[in-house]
Amino acid sequence: MAFYSNEIIQQLKAHADIALVIENFVPLKRSGNGRYLGVCPFHDDRSPSMNVNPSLGIYKCFACGAGGDVFKFVQEHEKMDFKGAVEWVANFTGFALPQLGAPEDSEKTEERAMVRRLNELACQWFEQQLALSPKALQYLASRHITDETRKLFHIGYAPEGREGFIGYAVKNGFSPLDCVKAGLAVEKENGGISDKFRDRLMIAIQNLSGVIVAFGGRDLSGKSHAKYMNSPESALYHKSDILFGLHQSRQSIAKENAVIIVEGYFDMISLYQGGVTNVVAASGTALTETHASILARYANTAYLVFDGDAAGQKATLRSLEIVLPKGIAPRVFALSRPDGTKIDPDNFVNERGADAFRAALRDSEDWLSYLARQHDMQSPEERARFVTYTKSLVKSITDRELQNQYVKLIAERFNTSRSLAQVKSLKPQKGPEERRPMAVNAAPGAPEVIPQLEQAASLDWASIPPMEIRFANLVLRNPTLMDRALEYFDMDWAASGVRMFESPVVEEFVNSAIALYAETGAVSPQLMYENVSPTLRLFLEGLPEEKWKTPQEIIEFYQTLTVFSTKLCDRQKHMIPLTSNEAVETRMQMSKFTQGMQKLNALFNAEKITIDAFADQVVRSKTQLILFQSVIQGAPMPAAPTVITPTSIQATPAPVQTAPVQAAPAPQYSQPSAPTFAENVPQPPAEFAPENYSEEQMPTDEPPEGFEPPPPEDDEEYSYGGDDNMGNDFDDFG
Repeated sequence: MAFYSNEIIQQLKAHADIALVIENFVPLKRSGNGRYLGVCPFHDDRSPSMNVNPSLGIYKCFACGAGGDVFKFVQEHEKMDFKGAVEWVANFTGFALPQLGAPEDSEKTEERAMVRRLNELACQWFEQQLALSPKALQYLASRHITDETRKLFHIGYAPEGREGFIGYAVKNGFSPLDCVKAGLAVEKENGGISDKFRDRLMIAIQNLSGVIVAFGGRDLSGKSHAKYMNSPESALYHKSDILFGLHQSRQSIAKENAVIIVEGYFDMISLYQGGVTNVVAASGTALTETHASILARYANTAYLVFDGDAAGQKATLRSLEIVLPKGIAPRVFALSRPDGTKIDPDNFVNERGADAFRAALRDSEDWLSYLARQHDMQSPEERARFVTYTKSLVKSITDRELQNQYVKLIAERFNTSRSLAQVKSLKPQKGPEERRPMAVNAAPGAPEVIPQLEQAASLDWASIPPMEIRFANLVLRNPTLMDRALEYFDMDWAASGVRMFESPVVEEFVNSAIALYAETGAVSPQLMYENVSPTLRLFLEGLPEEKWKTPQEIIEFYQTLTVFSTKLCDRQKHMIPLTSNEAVETRMQMSKFTQGMQKLNALFNAEKITIDAFADQVVRSKTQLILFQSVIQGAPMPAAPTVITPTSIQATPAPVQTAPVQAAPAPQYSQPSAPTFAENVPQPPAEFAPENYSEEQMPTDEPPEGFEPPPPEDDEEYSYGGDDNMGNDFDDFG
């Protein structure tokens, strides 16, 4: 029997908001950390005991055990088979399913996979070319884009040549026609094929899972009529489904319960880099209903930050009409310099800083005030047209209580009735009964079935070291750390059999995350949740939503590894009995290693070495742990080990920075009492603070012995600093 491919199922699951689907049947209340609480419909629930986690795409009742994904909920609630539930969710969310049994289905699946691989190849090539282009690097410097931000958003450069990327793609097994299908090349009337993007700064466009689906190119030649050029729609890219930056910002949006919507790529990037991280960009396309549906999962308020010209006002009005029916309260504001001249968010945050931007947000207008200011309210006719229009907007809102509150507000402000009886909805909405397909496979009078978890699992939270829980959450919530994790936990590490973590579930988490990242190039909580054991699922459910501000996540990552390395070495040491001179020598080497790791951490806390040098030494130190493991497994200890030993570190003063790097804070945290959707999950104790080291452990004027010197200061591998060069202002869209 024909069925939908796994890729289509995953796309639909990422597209659907499980909270919105469940709320169609059961009222939900936001409980914090982006999660929801409701009365479970699968048993006689006297008080709300069902948790809904949109981040993982799951629901779970801790009273009766019912749980699963969005399809499982619809299956059980509507008594449907899986295929029917998939089609129900697609119909409810407006997702276009392919026609089953159509001969082109397999071809489309293969084409999507090909486009994905080609986009990844293009992204790598563009990033390589950027390093070779002084012009492109200078442009980024003029926009104050740091290396860390460049890597986070996969910014690259497409050189001027007509067939530069095509030639590279052909060498890697793709055809020029493949490049056309992916939107990376264009076919000319004479039959020739050339690169689509030439002499443009390239910005990767990612979907919610972090997959690169398209590119935006900013012209650097000054000759093109189009300042910005986006990829055309492809088998993988549908612009109505994608908001630029949502992959990076969705956790912050959920935490703030508010989203800032800007126009351009660099508006979004500069705000994010400046610390305003709950931001997305429309990136040259109008806001769509799908965009609004996705944003409604994370936020109740949307700040619309568009240009004040006619085009910007039109975009603002269109956005109001899109987000209001979804229950998102829009607020509008425009930015300006002290002299009153208009300015875009990119230039504003670079000139005046993130705090000034947040202050401007507080002066934003509610949508009613904005519309009233935009309309002539002098004559009764104009006033009547305005009131009718605002009521038609309100009637489009599906939430009846929110609709009533807005009608009351309009009546108070504009002295009109509270009735919507004679008003037509701006966009007619189907009611819940109209949206709900007829249930299938439900026998009349069939008893209620209470779904149970597929496999019973339990998790003893008290047995997991708090620092290991914190580290797992750090990696899960900061996908940009995955390249660094893959560098440390590489193939040599995997082959050695070393177990870094005391908790098996954390060990499983790290191994699963790295394997998934190596295979797919991305790690999304939903995708990971579907591919792990029941015990690890419980672990993921209990991790809280949390946000780290760059570069604190990088600092904490490496500092935590130094502590884990020390603890691991201590465990290894006790596995070697003192039965020979060689064993005694090995244990002495282990003691020196732990002392060296503590001193390395203390040097960084004292700002005597840079983050680049610190990270490099932490990665190098794993070689010694692998060697110790081999000795435990029976290999002889080398007479003169060439690996790192804790005897010397060349202390390199950290460079002066506009914002001095401080060691990641390490407050005390409490232990969780039960494996639930924890609002407060245990965090690590303060083991990184310099005061926790003894006099013998703290660095002296003479560096500790045995460590290799750190790399030169111009090593950019771990650079995250800002660029102080000021440049000209640039508009994102001309």
